Amino acid sequence: MKKTSPELPIYNCHIHTFTNNYVPKHFLKMFLGPVFGILFSELLRWRPLALILIPVLKWLIPSKQDMFDRYARFLETEMEPFQSKVFERISRQYPKDKTTFIVLPVDMTFMDLGKLDKSIQEQHDELWTLCQSPAGKQIIPFYAVDPRWDDIVQRVRDNVGEGKFRGIKIYPNMGYKPDHPRLLEVYKICVERNVPVMTHCTPHEVYQYKATLEDRTKWSHPNNYKSIYNHEELKNLRICLAHFGGEREWERHLKSRDDIDENPAWVKVIADMIRSGEYPNLYTDISYTAFTPHRPGVNIDLYDYLNVLLQNELIRTHVLFGSDYYMAEIEKMTEKEVSIALRSRLGEELFFQIAYHNPRKYLGGR
Repeated sequence: MKKTSPELPIYNCHIHTFTNNYVPKHFLKMFLGPVFGILFSELLRWRPLALILIPVLKWLIPSKQDMFDRYARFLETEMEPFQSKVFERISRQYPKDKTTFIVLPVDMTFMDLGKLDKSIQEQHDELWTLCQSPAGKQIIPFYAVDPRWDDIVQRVRDNVGEGKFRGIKIYPNMGYKPDHPRLLEVYKICVERNVPVMTHCTPHEVYQYKATLEDRTKWSHPNNYKSIYNHEELKNLRICLAHFGGEREWERHLKSRDDIDENPAWVKVIADMIRSGEYPNLYTDISYTAFTPHRPGVNIDLYDYLNVLLQNELIRTHVLFGSDYYMAEIEKMTEKEVSIALRSRLGEELFFQIAYHNPRKYLGGR
């Protein structure tokens, strides 16, 4: 019998542990409008009532039981009192002592959806405390950066580097472009200290309240990163364009009958940038997108397209595994199902390429 080689560890390069304390008070206005958004935001901030409300809705609308179960799971996670409790939930779903997680805080201060119970600094402090606990050996913490803070460059200088936060997280959909002058200064620090950048790169999901699709496209488009790499001192900056454009952009690309498009889907733009070889330090991840393989009107799974993309050597060595926990808790697939499905569909070699080899390179050889 052929002897099997030891299984490699897994890096999940994209998870969140922030709790409801760090979310704007009226966050649900984004999805439910000003009246119901404020009403349900107030109701759901009281955990016991929130957990009672879901079973009532399931009883009233039995056809939506599965959906309500998934939203209940999301709310239960978000309403945990501490980030350590959120981390416990995901760590139980992966091989013990063989999984490392990049934990990404998110700065929601400027979303125009009300105040936060706790500040971004408190979110960072709590995450750092978690890193000092026994669970911390599984965590690589990143630092959330928003250029609208006047002192953000000094904050990064004080908090990011060896023995500190080991990367930065930006979220242009919150209302800024990734080539903001303050961010260019932050990137220089990242290059000096050999730490990477993770950026949200889809026009959908969470964004500054009332921002139009045109606004979000202007802020978050993958083409914005070309100008960053035009700076000679930033050519070695490792940037991951999270979500590979997002599942709706994959769907848009696959359903298109014309590859000559003045407005190509973001997955194609990102793939073309990596394939070109002009941006050797540009990465992307499949977080959240991997949880939505079956798209309406698309006759193949997104996993099929991913497999084809990974046949290109440059793309194969620049895609990272990530899940976007716990945002993906509202989807039908579990973390375990996604990991197993990817390993089955991609094969062991490709799976560990994106879940072990590429993440270590992205992190600077760690």
